[in-house]
This record gives sequence, C-alpha cells and structure tokens, in this order.
Amino acid sequence: MNLWHNIDGSTAEAQLRGLSRRLAELDEAMKGGQRMLADNPQSFAARLSLESLSQLQERLQLERVALVRHRKRERVAIALKGNTFSDHTANIGQLGLFLVRVQGLYQSIAQAITTGPKSRGPISQDILRSTDLRFANVYPSSFGMEIFVNSAFDDSGESTAVSTLQTLFNLLNAARREEEVVRLSGELGQRSLGHLRKVLRDLERTGAGFALGWTDVTGTEYCWSAETDDIPQLNRNVNRFQEKYVGECTFEGALIGASLLRNRFEFMDMNKQIIEGKITRAVKPKLREFFGSWCSVSLDKVDIIDNYSNETRSYFTMLDINPRAASQTPQ
Repeated sequence: MNLWHNIDGSTAEAQLRGLSRRLAELDEAMKGGQRMLADNPQSFAARLSLESLSQLQERLQLERVALVRHRKRERVAIALKGNTFSDHTANIGQLGLFLVRVQGLYQSIAQAITTGPKSRGPISQDILRSTDLRFANVYPSSFGMEIFVNSAFDDSGESTAVSTLQTLFNLLNAARREEEVVRLSGELGQRSLGHLRKVLRDLERTGAGFALGWTDVTGTEYCWSAETDDIPQLNRNVNRFQEKYVGECTFEGALIGASLLRNRFEFMDMNKQIIEGKITRAVKPKLREFFGSWCSVSLDKVDIIDNYSNETRSYFTMLDINPRAASQTPQ
C-alpha cells in the first residue's frame, strides 16, 4: 500500500529532511529573538528581527505543506512476542483485546495533544476519525501486523495522526525514564496514562512483549521494543505516579518564549514567575501575534504525585491566549 501520492517518496523525504533542519535552526534563532523582545518590548530592532524570522518560518512551512499533502497514510508495524504468540499465531481474544487497548491509547493521546489533558467527556468525532487505525496485513514474526492510519495533513501542515504517533513513541520511550514519564504524565493526563497501564498490564498478565515501528515523512525511523522480561518493570515505572487534574487556570503576563516546532511555551506572570509547558494544537495558530507580548493565557494544570515519595509536581498545557485588557507590566 503506497504511502505517497503523485510524488516520489524518496525525493519527498529528502526535501522534507532539509526543510526540517532549516526549521529547527530557525526555531532556535526565534527563541533568542523572543527573549530580546520580552526584555525590551519597545525595541523596534528586536521586533523587526523577530518579524523577519517569523516570515521566513512561514515561507518554509508553506514549502513543507506542499510536500506533506502528498502523504496519504502512515504505516505502523506491530510485532507481538512470547509464548502466547508462538508459531506466528495469536489467540483471537487476546489479540483483539490488545488492538482495542492500543486504539484507545492512540485516541486518548490525540485528544490530549489537540485539546488538553482533561480526562472527562467523550472524544470528539473528528479525533476518532483522524485516529482510526486499520488492520491491513500480517508478516513473519512471533506475530507481526501492519496497521495503517490516514495522514490527513491540514492546510497548515498539521496531522493529528502523525503528531499522535510521535507522542506515542515518546511516551513508550519515557516509560523507561522516570523524569520523562513524569513530564508526559502531566502533559497527557489521566486518560492516556490509564490506557497505557492497561496495555502493559495485559501484556504482563499474558507473558507477552511487543515492538512498534514507523517511518515518518522525513524518512526518520521510530523503533521501540520491549521483551517479555521488560514489561513488568515498565508497568511498575508507569504505576509509580498518579495524575490529578487540577483544572483550568488563567494568568496574565508575557509570552517570553514559544516553539511552534516543539509545541512548548515559556510564560512570565505578573509576579515574574516563569511557567513552562505544552501547547495544544488548537492554540498554535494564535501564537505568532503574541511573541514577546503581554497577554492573558488559559492553562490546564495537572499535578503528578509520586506514590513512593509523595512529591507533587505541576505541569501546564496552554489552551488559549488572548490580548491582556490591563496595561500594567509585571512588578
């Protein structure tokens, strides 16, 4: 099944690799420009420099959009391991449950990165459609499967399916590293971590391991694998923490840093306290006009509690940003 349409895939991947490098370099330059403008809000030179960098970023993004529109679908390879999946066969009930768990995890991650880490309420139909995983083929492994999902890049070059795959691999890798699993627990919230716990719990119960593979639009390979002996430790790592959704908070201050590439923000409130966190896809189109500017932001707050030490850490996700009505500056 072809991943690209009306373009040579290798050519498109090479061009997108070049654009990704330039956008990453530009992202670093813009971080410096945003800092300068935040320190000197009246500086014409700082604002002109940042606007110039922003215009260049927009031009490169348009080049990227023209290429990724040719990407039609993403191929994900899943291999299940262990005695349960020996002789290239699988118990239908266990396989079906595993796939349902993976679909639930994938959709919950999509919701978190699109609208924030709230765990309540149904997932929107748009997200469900964008993350509909399709079983297509099996291949030699303990039990290997090909899963496809439509890329569906929008006019700004964003794809819910692709962003969610990237975050899924980040989450699986984080399960091996305490600091990362804490941060992603805070940014993705209770629903996503609950689905991950179910996946790991079922694998441990059946004595199975699994591997995941995917190649993105730049030709970069994402690979993750856990043997049957690895699953219990991953399960313990993820269950060490619990997530508590605190709620939506509003702050006034200045946006002193924002990365549209990494979906991160830095915000200084009126008491000159720095808040860092994740940007939802819904708010990204509004960010450019507030680079280095005073504004009001709506943030989702999630507390992560370490069940061993009882330590609590707070994590923030930006839901919205608007002009600040008052004219005062931080004291």
